[in-house]
Amino acid sequence: MATLGPSARYFEEFAPGDEFLTQGRTIGEADNTIWTMFSGDMNPMHVDDEYAREHGLFGGRFPAGLAVVAIASGLQERLGLFNGTGLAMLNQTIDYHKAVLLNDTIRERMIVEECVPSKSRPAGRVTFRYEIIRRNDEVCISGHVTYYLLGKERIET
Repeated sequence: MATLGPSARYFEEFAPGDEFLTQGRTIGEADNTIWTMFSGDMNPMHVDDEYAREHGLFGGRFPAGLAVVAIASGLQERLGLFNGTGLAMLNQTIDYHKAVLLNDTIRERMIVEECVPSKSRPAGRVTFRYEIIRRNDEVCISGHVTYYLLGKERIET
């Protein structure tokens, strides 16, 4: 039996329309620095304040979009839904709508769109629409993510 976190859910415990909202997290200077060093993304819009103020769209530096998606992924993990039941992430799409700026606080809303059971094992695919939002529920980034989750029911053969 898998070791499960206290909020973990099996495949069968998800249904289309289920909605989850993470806690908030402020994107700070340290996040930008760590992501830039880790990823090697040295785009001057992320690392050179003078250049970004002169040429950028947002009045200064801003974090990379993928850094925001990665931080939102950590917020998903803090929900604990897949802790011990998550077998794999199968797919993720990302659509950028508005920039997330340094010192913005983000949350992620996840809505179950589809649940497809496996035919060969006690598991299934759960597809979520996700929205990374900031103040006033403004959607900055959205997309779909599909997880392969452990089921609790045994397959009858």
